[in-house]
Amino acid sequence: MRIWWFIDFKAKISDKKYLRIIYIYFSIITLITIMIWPSKSFDINKYFITDLFLIFSITHFIFITYLSSLTFSGNLIAEKEFKIINLARFSPFKIREIVRGRFLSNLLYLIFILLILLPFNLMISFSVEFSKIIVLNFLLLVDSLPIMGLGILWSTFSNSSINWLLHWTTYILFIIFPFLFPSTFFLFPLNNILWLVKAENILYLKVNFHPSRDLPIVIIFYLIIFLISILIAEKRLKYYQGVDKR
Repeated sequence: MRIWWFIDFKAKISDKKYLRIIYIYFSIITLITIMIWPSKSFDINKYFITDLFLIFSITHFIFITYLSSLTFSGNLIAEKEFKIINLARFSPFKIREIVRGRFLSNLLYLIFILLILLPFNLMISFSVEFSKIIVLNFLLLVDSLPIMGLGILWSTFSNSSINWLLHWTTYILFIIFPFLFPSTFFLFPLNNILWLVKAENILYLKVNFHPSRDLPIVIIFYLIIFLISILIAEKRLKYYQGVDKR
């Protein structure tokens, strides 16, 4: 496979607007950590969260999954230089190479973000076992998997308004709704994070998630969503490629 996607990745990490988003998030979460360290308590409007790792986990979850939805659906600036529809129409690459390349480029970008956040991860590890940090990063990638696939599918819509609508619908469905109602269904991504931090005793919520039984089902289910989304995206891009040739 040709390495055009690595150029796309380099364009992302060299774009100041991309980096600004990361550093703003890093500054905010670091400030919160300093504010609550070492008491590990935080009071906002009489709502108490007594676990530092819970704050760390949920903020990472919301940030990473939102960036996953935003980048894979092509709604950030660097996408304009490598718009997936234009690649299908005008580039010499095969459709499968284009889709795989888009996935690899954005996956590298997410890993790059996690590496930038590594100092904060190490700081948290003083209060939590480092193995939990590793599991959290794994769950973040697993939870982002269906969003990645759907994002690539949404990027094949040339109408930017429809793209944005589908992007936000995906995010609300997979993120906002389970954040407000985490006990509703174990297939919602946030339940994985709440299970990891044992938030039932902190947020007084009953998380309907049993790791040994449900995690394999979740991974398979997310993989199915990802693969179906990729296959549909490839068919849509073949249509654009065919239109250009005609």
